[in-house]
Amino acid sequence: MTARRQLQAEIESAVREQATAAQIVDLIIRAGWQPRPLPDPNSEYLEGVLANGVRVPIEIRHAMVGQPL
Repeated sequence: MTARRQLQAEIESAVREQATAAQIVDLIIRAGWQPRPLPDPNSEYLEGVLANGVRVPIEIRHAMVGQPL
């Protein structure tokens, strides 16, 4: 539940800051709740392993100039 609460807090913050729908979708993708449909060319991808042994992709996004969430 901690990851869920963290995602909720980040979405609430983004909504307060008047984030666009695209920024909120990107936030959900970055949080790992929804996979990115196409690989982001500005990212590197690694494979991680959760405590329960499940393998998960890790996306590392390079810094982008723009409005932060």
